[in-house]
Amino acid sequence: MKKILIILNLCLISIPLFFISLQQVYAVDEPNVLSQHNLNPTFSHQSGFYDEAFYLEIYPKPNTIVFYTLDSSTPDFNSTQYVEPILIEEQWIEATGDEVLIQREIDGPSVIPVPQYPISMIRTGSQRWISPREDIFKATVIKVIAYDYEQNESSVLTNSYFVTNNASEKYSFPVISISTDIHHLFDYETGIHIPGIHYDPTISEVDNSNRTGNYYQTGQEWEKPVFIEYFDENGSLQFSQNAGLRIHGSLSRKYPLKSYRLYARNEYDDQGMFNYQFFDTKELNTFKRIILRNGGQTYQYSFFGEAAAQALLEPLSLDIQYSKPVILFLNGEYFGIRNLRDRYDDWYLETHYGVDRDDVTILTGHAVVQDGSSKGSVHYQSMYSYATRRDMSIHNNYEYIKTQMDVDNFIDYYIAELYFGNVDWPQNNVMYWRKNVAYNQDAPYGHDGRWRWLVVDIDAGFGASWGGYYPEINSFERITGDSWKTGKLFTSLLENNQFKAKFIYRFIDLLSTTFSAEVAAELVQDMINLYAPEMQDHIDRWGYPTSYNTWMIYANRVLTFAQNRPENVYQHLLEHYDLDQTYQLTIDVDETFGHIQVNSLVIPETSFPYQTSVFDGLPVTLKALPKPGYRFVGWFNHDQHIMSSRKEIILPLYEDLNLVAAFEEGEEIDEGTQPLMYTNFIIYSSIFTLGSVSILVYLLYDTKKRKLFPFHRS
Repeated sequence: MKKILIILNLCLISIPLFFISLQQVYAVDEPNVLSQHNLNPTFSHQSGFYDEAFYLEIYPKPNTIVFYTLDSSTPDFNSTQYVEPILIEEQWIEATGDEVLIQREIDGPSVIPVPQYPISMIRTGSQRWISPREDIFKATVIKVIAYDYEQNESSVLTNSYFVTNNASEKYSFPVISISTDIHHLFDYETGIHIPGIHYDPTISEVDNSNRTGNYYQTGQEWEKPVFIEYFDENGSLQFSQNAGLRIHGSLSRKYPLKSYRLYARNEYDDQGMFNYQFFDTKELNTFKRIILRNGGQTYQYSFFGEAAAQALLEPLSLDIQYSKPVILFLNGEYFGIRNLRDRYDDWYLETHYGVDRDDVTILTGHAVVQDGSSKGSVHYQSMYSYATRRDMSIHNNYEYIKTQMDVDNFIDYYIAELYFGNVDWPQNNVMYWRKNVAYNQDAPYGHDGRWRWLVVDIDAGFGASWGGYYPEINSFERITGDSWKTGKLFTSLLENNQFKAKFIYRFIDLLSTTFSAEVAAELVQDMINLYAPEMQDHIDRWGYPTSYNTWMIYANRVLTFAQNRPENVYQHLLEHYDLDQTYQLTIDVDETFGHIQVNSLVIPETSFPYQTSVFDGLPVTLKALPKPGYRFVGWFNHDQHIMSSRKEIILPLYEDLNLVAAFEEGEEIDEGTQPLMYTNFIIYSSIFTLGSVSILVYLLYDTKKRKLFPFHRS
């Protein structure tokens, strides 16, 4: 009867009229859950940032009693009853640095008495844990529940309050507050945040095979209920809801600074999704799962390197993990910077492409099923076998492969990894997907039944201090051989001259645009400027990197890579494929009527006449793009002789060539979808003299010198 006496004593003071009813109601162990929302109390202040301390008032519904906690635990009858306004003021946690005490607590054989210790003082990794150097800013997290005299309870309501001078300017990043019962995180047997009962100290931590500890446990049984609140850069609450929390990552799970995965489920919240547009450049506001990433392998170096690499890929034909830096508060305590990210899974494909997640397969490595059925793995292995065992130089073989995989996507994927110099690929971090249907060329993107690759974990490249640090790193020999399955697929496709030309010219196009020193360096510098105001607090909290100046050294390594990588990887490309002979192609156009595309680049109107180099034996793809109200007439040489009237042609060069793309008024003529291909032809030019006029005529010959037809129209 202890519970009854406690409640009655409180009630006698505050609302004695409930005495008889309460004595009958509170003798039960478990209250019913009825009409929760109708019983919810209200607050005088909503979650957010406040410049000054204030008294929080809670307004219960009639005939209800309110209980609350301030330690993020779930309130119940045993919690403090609300009887008067609560002082909400600025809070800081003293950084004691008492690592010995902390280590003893987590190694204990039973539930650890962590509530008496700040969670920032608990050693959360099995290696290299550093005590906070400075006092830690703390928010007040209040959780509230209400009961009526008929055994009904309200929802558990959670608010987070941040009180400090100029509160709205405290952080330049959005803030995520996550709160949960502390034992979900730090219980010796079930806590997901510590080494705990599953840790094996007999395995050397130097050996990365030591993947033991509670934080390495996976599956929904290791998912913990939490409440999340998301505040924008100005400190305004944007959304809040209940969700599930797991530790995220692979090797990085044992690091003190952890990554988290958030799950939206109907069992936690009626919405069942995270309905918010997290990413400014991504018009999507529905997410099933999101990641709070710790920076991956760059967490102790630049921290932002992998996020910058993904951002650089945004213009390409690739799926990338969009990123937004946020400040994390865990149970009210400042927990440093995290990168809010997409997560690749079947839900990602459903929300991004509208494909039913039951109809897709996601594979990792060499045909290992992550999501979907084993039939998807069989399909990929069949395609892989076809591509690696047949002669891809044969046109029909290559055309078939193009119906099984998105070749343009695969080319961009390979170029990206080569540019970044990712040393943790392709032996790791390979992921690809398809919708499990027969090929349909008219289907929307992602619905056509072809394999596409996902960019994941580039944290061992792009100037990463532990991986692809040097801009001179040459990845071609390592990843284009047969040592890796993905490499063998790529090498087989290179047997086809059209694929090889598309890959090389696309690489060069990107080195002069997206991957150019100017573009990449500007993006990295923007990242440095973005992170700089928040890094000192983060370093003081975690000790990684060791100082702000050290962070700047690592950040500038990424910048140096961006500045110097293009010229280095360009030379690697030339040397690896023996690209020493080039010809000059000059194209002019009256930009009033239309413009042109050379390989993957649409040429700006101010760039004509346009000049580019074409490699010996590698055909260049040209495409005429008429403006509305005009149609394409043909490609003319410098003597005004037409070479082709097709808008798109694939043309090899064996000498310098001048062309004019001509347009005229009128409606376009449908030519079909296939370009005129001269890949296996030789262009032979001769000068014929008619009277006093010399005419340059181009003739097409096949590789056996048999004349096909002239490109001449009088």
